[in-house]
Formats: sequence, structure tokens, C-alpha cells
Amino acid sequence: MCKKAVTLFVVLVMLLAVFTGSALANKYKFALVVHVAGTPFWIPVIKGAEEAGELLGVEVQFMGPEEFSVEREVDYLETAIAQGFDGIGVAISDAEALDEPIARAMKRGIPVVAFNIDDPYTPNERMAFVGQSFTIAGNVLGRELLKDEEIPANAEAVVLIGEPGNAALEERCAGIEQILDEHGIKSERFSAPLADPSTAIDMMKSYIRAHPNLKIIAASEFATAFAGMAMKELGMEPGELLLAGFDLTPDHNQMIKEGYVKFTIDQQPYLQGFQTVMLLYLYKEFGLSPTDINTGVAVVGKDDIDQVVELAEAGYR
Repeated sequence: MCKKAVTLFVVLVMLLAVFTGSALANKYKFALVVHVAGTPFWIPVIKGAEEAGELLGVEVQFMGPEEFSVEREVDYLETAIAQGFDGIGVAISDAEALDEPIARAMKRGIPVVAFNIDDPYTPNERMAFVGQSFTIAGNVLGRELLKDEEIPANAEAVVLIGEPGNAALEERCAGIEQILDEHGIKSERFSAPLADPSTAIDMMKSYIRAHPNLKIIAASEFATAFAGMAMKELGMEPGELLLAGFDLTPDHNQMIKEGYVKFTIDQQPYLQGFQTVMLLYLYKEFGLSPTDINTGVAVVGKDDIDQVVELAEAGYR
């Protein structure tokens, strides 16, 4: 046992020496570019990217508009290319708008890895994608939400999309709607702004009042937190409506604790930041081609939320 421990220690020291030596000799600067920087979702993404950067001796800059804007994201991407970053991670929030600058970056020898949102449907020269399989994730949400529930024959559902046109959210919505259609549940989409909680809550209160047959609120993001808070302000009890969404934000976590939201699906965003930086580094340093990484579908409900919140507060979930 002692011999194995000593051998493992030596291997770890050698790996540390390799990475530390390479990092000191080759200081890289990577940019992570997103479509909306002003939401708490990115906290674990940034932490993952920064911790990978610290491990490797790499500088990482996170950038993007405060509110959702494809046009502004393109501007930030153009800036990263012009400033000569050594590698770029980008959330491909639009199927076409980012194609040309990504191709230009690659032509200049700047590797580009997509993270959080991909573009698998139109030609795009990004080298790999780090993130969730969105349609499958929507399917999982729909099935878990309806499991063991008695749904009235006249029940209606609403599918929330806080950023219409966001490719990832559109795919999640489609996945959710597939399951609702299979069960014969009528649904429509509704948009409540993710970066403006007070407005979103007021909009959800009005929507709930106007739809007496509403039974299900399924979000492609974390707007179910606002729906739960709207229910609470309307004097409704937990469980009167079935709610589920995506991601771990403080408001979402609290609504799960109080029982207004049945569960959330965590796409493990820490990995999206960490693995994107790792892929860029390994390509620049050793010529290892980036490969797609699925960061998964983790269902988090009331039984799990306390443990997960501790990790979320530390920036890992």
C-alpha cells in the first residue's frame, strides 16, 4: 500500500511539473464570449474557467452584453479576435450571426470551442462543443414533471422561454413540447425577461390570472423561479401548479425548498467553463484536437436541494 501511495505521489508531482512548467513557459490568454452576461447562471461557468486558468497558468477573460443581444455578442467576439486572444470559447446563440467571425478566427489560427450553446444545424467551423444535449434535456424535464401526477383532461401548459431565438432554449422548448404533445396537453410559449425579475414576476402573475385552466409551467431556463414567486404573491399554495425548469439560481433554489418548483435540471455549468479552457489549452500546448463534451442532465428536487445549494453557494453548481 505504501509503495502504491509513493508511486501515485511521484506521478502527481510529475504531472504538476509538466503542467506548471508548460504554463510558465507558454502564457496563453483565452476569451469566453456570451450573449447575456447579466444573469447569475454564469457564476459557476466563470469559476470553472478561472480555476482551470489558475491550474494551467492561463489568463481567462469572460465577456458579453449585460442583456441578451446577438448583435452585441458578435461585437464582443470581433473584439476578442482583434485583440489577438490565443483561444476563444463562445456561446453560439444564433445559428448564423456568429458563423463568419468564428471562421475568421479559425483562419487566423485562433481555436474556437463552443460552450453552453451550439450550432449543429448550419455550417460552423467551431472545433467542439461543451454543454448539454438540449432536446433530450427538454424531454427529460417533460417526463419528470408529469411522472406520478394526475393531470386534468382540460389542463393547459405554458412553456417559458426568456430569450426567444436563443438556439439552446428553443431546442429545450421543443423537447418539452414533444412530451406534452404525447400526453395530449395543450401548450403555448410565453416569454418573461430573465434579467428583470420584478417585471417577470408581474408578467407571470398576469398570465396565471388570465389562464384558469393552467396546470403546468415548464421553463427552458430558470423563469420558473419567477412563476413560483408569482404564485406565492397571489396567495397560491405549493403544488397548485406543476413547475419545473433549468439551472440553479438562488431564487430557483428557494422556490424548490418551499415546494413551489418541483425540480430543476442542472446542466453543470462549472464544467462548461472548466472544460472549455482545458480543451483550448490542450490544443494550443500539445495539438490535441478538442472533442465534444456533454455536461449532462442532473435532476435536482426538494430532497437534494440543500446539499446542492451548498455547492452552488461555493460556485460549483
